[in-house]
Amino acid sequence: MSPITRTWLAFAAIGAALIHLALVIGSPLPLGVTLAGFGAAELGWGVLTLAKDHLVGANAARIVAIVPIVLWSLLVVAAILLDAAWLAEFLPLLPMAVATIFELFAASILSVHLRRRRGADDGAPVREMPSAGRYLLALTAGGLLVGGLTTPALAATEAGLHAQPHGGHRSGVVVPDHVGH
Repeated sequence: MSPITRTWLAFAAIGAALIHLALVIGSPLPLGVTLAGFGAAELGWGVLTLAKDHLVGANAARIVAIVPIVLWSLLVVAAILLDAAWLAEFLPLLPMAVATIFELFAASILSVHLRRRRGADDGAPVREMPSAGRYLLALTAGGLLVGGLTTPALAATEAGLHAQPHGGHRSGVVVPDHVGH
């Protein structure tokens, strides 16, 4: 797998982890523990994937990427069938949709990787590192995309609703008006 694809996988895992961890706040205990577990697993795998020069636990990571999607889907279906909207009210649509996008991306890339690896012989060519410019451009594009999707998703969580607005922090230091003039 190319270093660019591996980096994008790590970004997607970290983005999904941040969303799942933000959803812990305000969730009932069983749901909070489940979200914290998935968030911790995704964050750990994402950081490990960034640190290593190869994928670690690709099959387990694929399963961890799919299970939250299945559980969320079952919860929404149960809420609809039982006419009990309160079942799904702790998992807002925007954060869960963005986390699902990241998880589907990771699961599909990992599935393709595992399928190719199963079909490849031991003499498969080793992928070379892309040029520094190409890698930096891909790294920037991936970071901007994940950041651009994750930020509004985090803002739509309970944690984001109670976050301190920009400019609302006070350091306690008062600078006189005449300083610097």
